[in-house]
Amino acid sequence: SVEVSDNFGNSDTAEVTITVNEIPTANAGEDQSICLGETITLTASGGASYLWSNGATTQSITVNPTSTTTYSVEVLENGCSSTDQVTITVNSVPELQISGETIVVYGNSTTLTVSGADSYVWSNGATSNSITVQPEQTTTYEVIGSINGCSSSQSVMVTVESHVEAFAGEDQRICQGYEVTLTASGGSGYLWNTGATTQSITVTPTSNSTYSVTVFDGPYQDEASVNVFVDPNPNVTIVNGSEATILEGNFITLSATGANSYQWNNGATQPNIAVSPSATTIYRVTGFINDCSDEKEITVNVLERVLANAGNDVTICPQETATLTATGGDDYLWSTGETTQTIEVAPEETTLYTVTVFNELDFDEATVMVVVDQQCQTVILPDDNEDLTFAFQVYPNPAFETLYIQLNGVVNISNLKMFDLAGKLLFSEVLEETNQPYNFEKQIDVTNFQTGLYFVRLEDELRVITKKILIQ
Repeated sequence: SVEVSDNFGNSDTAEVTITVNEIPTANAGEDQSICLGETITLTASGGASYLWSNGATTQSITVNPTSTTTYSVEVLENGCSSTDQVTITVNSVPELQISGETIVVYGNSTTLTVSGADSYVWSNGATSNSITVQPEQTTTYEVIGSINGCSSSQSVMVTVESHVEAFAGEDQRICQGYEVTLTASGGSGYLWNTGATTQSITVTPTSNSTYSVTVFDGPYQDEASVNVFVDPNPNVTIVNGSEATILEGNFITLSATGANSYQWNNGATQPNIAVSPSATTIYRVTGFINDCSDEKEITVNVLERVLANAGNDVTICPQETATLTATGGDDYLWSTGETTQTIEVAPEETTLYTVTVFNELDFDEATVMVVVDQQCQTVILPDDNEDLTFAFQVYPNPAFETLYIQLNGVVNISNLKMFDLAGKLLFSEVLEETNQPYNFEKQIDVTNFQTGLYFVRLEDELRVITKKILIQ
């Protein structure tokens, strides 16, 4: 209180009350640590109003400092104030680096190593900085690394590649009717388009075919295919047949068909070959279509040329018999019509006998004289009364379609006959007697005759003439 007086003795008393307010106790909270990128809420206390150093006037503020920062707050109450501060330590977030192979072949493993933190936790539960994994399929591995209470995560994808590389083998070429074994590789399991599940299959395709196989290894697979080409088997034919006959010194052309290429056992490689063996020989030919083959053979029989021999002339007495024997071939035809190698004759007068000796392809003639000794008289051979103008022709020789027989000159009653090799009479025709020049011609169709040797004989009172004809 205070008393106030003046000069006149007057006084008065007055009082004043002073109220003392407490200074508020500012509290900004405890210092804290956060990780870079995090936000934190700061709450002050101790007053009625607040003023933060970042200008905020709320009791609580949310901040996201990028580095360690001190925040201060002024706390006001009843006109009094105080300040406090709080420091937010900002710790860096670990930057994780993962190294190691990230592409592996199925069945292999890889080691993944992480760096950049103090401790780690992998998605597979491992807590070491390195892990070895062997995924069966492409897998993502995640790791959380921590340092100073801050953590970050990083992931890596390990790609699993199939090591399956299917191979069905090289293309094959076989002959029709043959089998072939196909073998696949590249995995641990196999499935062919035939349904077989073995690594190798044996097939017998009848035409060009493609076989595919799926090769497995774990969850992975691959597919491959192989072609099997089927070549037709040649059917070799020797046009000449299985046997042929030629005369010694002659050539024969052997012809093979039914293949693309040929190999004869004499070294020739053409389908047609001309041979002239000196003795009976077997010729073999192998015909090929690609690697397929067929073989045939032919025997070429070689016949010696016929050299007819009727033996030496024979002298007998009347009523006697002479034995005549021919040599030089396989078959014989005497002018008497007999077909044995040896004949017996008993002519009444001296007679000339002719024998035709032949084999399958050749013939020759020989004669032998049987002289009849008439009581030791001088033997006089009869004159040959044949007219020099006489002509007896049979042509062509060899004959293929038509055989022509032509007779010119003066003849008596005559017989014209034709025999085959066995002596069978094929036709006979009588030519009437005439004293005038005689012209005769006959055509015989031989297209239906078998290939071989034939005989055309003209017989009259003066002579017996035999012509040998080869029909082909």
